[in-house]
Amino acid sequence: MGIDDRDYMRARHRKRRGLGGTRWNERKSRVEQDGAWFAAKNQGFDYQKNRWRPKKPDRSGRIGWALAGLAVLAGIAIPAWRDIKLAGWLPDSETELPFPASGSVTVNRVIDPRSATSRLRVIAARGNALVQLYDPDTSAHVISVYARRHADVDVPVPPGTYRVRLVEGDKWHGSHRYFGISTVSQTVSAPVRIDPHWTRVIDLHRSRWGNLRTSADIRSPKPLD
Repeated sequence: MGIDDRDYMRARHRKRRGLGGTRWNERKSRVEQDGAWFAAKNQGFDYQKNRWRPKKPDRSGRIGWALAGLAVLAGIAIPAWRDIKLAGWLPDSETELPFPASGSVTVNRVIDPRSATSRLRVIAARGNALVQLYDPDTSAHVISVYARRHADVDVPVPPGTYRVRLVEGDKWHGSHRYFGISTVSQTVSAPVRIDPHWTRVIDLHRSRWGNLRTSADIRSPKPLD
């Protein structure tokens, strides 16, 4: 059969089937491309953009829970480690020195005793403690107050705004080594203001309701000259 005959037979077949101008082929599956059944295939950019894809699993919730778990563990582990050090459970082979009497102070030589018109009250907890006041601008040491474990002391200090460091521990090794391996040093997060003729109280008993926010010091406290 020639080409003309083949085209004639196809035209007659379409006419008998009532397909009109719809194009089709004689393959196993009929494909109509004039919108009668479905539009022509489009695998261009728009098709790829709008096609359905399975969503990637959302792991943000798991990460959030993991971070929350780490925070809880840190909140438990850090206080526990501090208590172990303050209780003297860590081996310490250094020579122990007598801790100064409660209420003793180490004062910067340039401080005039007559300027100490305010007072600082320190309530110690499980460890021997020093409460140190530093000038927030120059980082110069102003005064350190000593308090033996569970002591309650009240000493005169110059009024002003200070950066406060809390140093606690078990066995005393002097003003350079402090408490050695058991040293626990923290810095109060915000500057502490002591007004003239006013008493500032620092209670070293930890409480979740306390208003003295601190951060652990990575470095050891500076030696006291």
